[in-house]
Amino acid sequence: MLLALASCKPIDDPQQLTKDVVVTTAEPTYVSSTTAVCGAEVTAEDAGLLLELGVCWSQSENPTIDDQISKTSKCSQPYQCFLMDLEPNTKYHVRGFAKYGTEYCYGDEKTFTTLADTTGTITGLLTTTPAFDITSTGFTAGGTLAPIDINLDFRFYGICFSTSPTPVFDDDNQFVWDYYYYNANPFQIYVYGLEPNTQYYYRAFLGYGAQPPYSIIYGDILSVTTPEIPFMLEIQTYLPYYSWTGHWIEAVGYMNCTRPEWIDQVGFCYSTENEFPQFESDLHTTVASPLGEWYDFNSYINDVSANKKYYIRSYARYMTDSIKYGNVVSIDTY
Repeated sequence: MLLALASCKPIDDPQQLTKDVVVTTAEPTYVSSTTAVCGAEVTAEDAGLLLELGVCWSQSENPTIDDQISKTSKCSQPYQCFLMDLEPNTKYHVRGFAKYGTEYCYGDEKTFTTLADTTGTITGLLTTTPAFDITSTGFTAGGTLAPIDINLDFRFYGICFSTSPTPVFDDDNQFVWDYYYYNANPFQIYVYGLEPNTQYYYRAFLGYGAQPPYSIIYGDILSVTTPEIPFMLEIQTYLPYYSWTGHWIEAVGYMNCTRPEWIDQVGFCYSTENEFPQFESDLHTTVASPLGEWYDFNSYINDVSANKKYYIRSYARYMTDSIKYGNVVSIDTY
């Protein structure tokens, strides 16, 4: 690679002798609407005199350290810097710089134009990892930052998701996040509160900024469809209570159902002759439809006869014409 000799601008002490310094600006990469990555390679006769390395950028030609700058902690080896807070759809000029003793030396100038779409993805910088541990109401996904040699001070990371094809980090879409204390790369986030049997679009994001509006870097968009909640119905009959003075029996039951909206009604079947009372052929009581997944219910069997054995079991009717019974209990009246 041909190295362009850099121009050196004396700043502090023009009398200082400078050694030969060459700054070669790299091509900008990972350009988004508000960010970009650019770096340089610096060679110097005396690397110990290299006090600062970085890039400077501006909307005007020949940017200097008086414009926007980003520094690195590297010495003379190739380095990269993160350019942020850029304007969308704007042409920028950028070049590497090195402070050598008391003088600033600049590399060759490169140009790039930021993207117009502020909700877009920086191709290759942040990769969204596919969802796993998928349930009817949630999944786990994450992101992996490209192995670029940059000190990125992100404040938070997360997953934004939506039923629309372009999820973004704002109040109109949903997102989950966490603070980026440990520079976790890759990171994982649990997404929750989803609807069953629904397609969701999601992508990883990294955010920075002390307060809103935050600057956001997005990963690629993936999709996942949550499965339907499997139907599970459990019903149980408890020992009843008999009032010989009031001639009534209080029957008590319990139901656990993953799809309570499918339950039409619950109640108790009872008989003095059939040891396994049926909903259709024997007497029954009806309780209002349950309101939640776990449901305790009771009902009164009135005007019971004395000196009889009553067989009682709970039932749940679901999807209009299907019946599931609980266990049978019995009680003797007197």
